[in-house]
Amino acid sequence: MELTEIIQRIRKAKTAHLGWVNRARALINGIPVDHEKIPVMPTDCVFGAWYYGEGQPLKQLESFMAIEAPHNELHKIYAEIFNLLFEKTKPSLVSKLTGGYKRKKAENMLVAQSRFHDLQQSSNVIITKLGLLERELRHMPAEDLAYLFK
Repeated sequence: MELTEIIQRIRKAKTAHLGWVNRARALINGIPVDHEKIPVMPTDCVFGAWYYGEGQPLKQLESFMAIEAPHNELHKIYAEIFNLLFEKTKPSLVSKLTGGYKRKKAENMLVAQSRFHDLQQSSNVIITKLGLLERELRHMPAEDLAYLFK
């Protein structure tokens, strides 16, 4: 595989990741988003499909492996946010009458917004590490690159 094609695929995965983060932000901002478009599991998003699929020849590179932990953390945070926003518990009659249910929903939203800040930080780490991976690949001798994709 040629360097330009590898870089192009990394950038496509990066773009998919940024789209995922934007959909998560929209969800937190109250904009309806199909839940299927924001997968909870790290292997189910488009970026994860690339990382655990066609990106695997790069797993010999430290810069590639450094992406996994923040990517997993990002999905862990999103799972927390998802659970806060879409709790499946039914409100009791008392909580409906006293406004406890609405307070709980409002509290959950505040926590979700706070956790989104953490999610954004994990995303920034991923983007930075993808830049380092790209830089490493650009400086890699052609023979080494060919060896990775043999």
